[in-house]
Amino acid sequence: MMKNFSVTLLLFALALSAASCFEPTPPKAEYIDYQISRVTLQGIDVDFYFDVENANPLPIDVSKYAYKVYINNRLLLSESRAGFNLPAKSKKRITIPVNVRYERVFGTALSLVQLIARGEDSVAFRIEGEVSAGTMGVTVGTPLKASGTIPLPKNVNF
Repeated sequence: MMKNFSVTLLLFALALSAASCFEPTPPKAEYIDYQISRVTLQGIDVDFYFDVENANPLPIDVSKYAYKVYINNRLLLSESRAGFNLPAKSKKRITIPVNVRYERVFGTALSLVQLIARGEDSVAFRIEGEVSAGTMGVTVGTPLKASGTIPLPKNVNF
């Protein structure tokens, strides 16, 4: 009886020791793509998609993800969103919705028309941020980054 108790105690101590040495791998945030969901005379709505992956053998809690969105080198949006639980060895798709108002990005509607008249067919975007996550009292962060271009509307009638 005492031998079983000693073995159980030893196994418990080893498990506790191993758990205290566990340092979670930061989640990986990978930019996937964007989708234009709506085009109006005032602007466009764009959804940017990222996959957040947990490669750890234990679940992690993403406490939040924060980001800044730049369009045409202008800061358009700075937000922080509530997190979620991410099971072990899994991925979750997150969406960053952005309303791109033409006057805010280009100054005036005339500036947009002039860009299109010059043959410009897209505008640059950049997303910078961080995903904060943790497990067992250890918090880690990983960058949330993407850049590229989104198309300008072909026919704009103001």
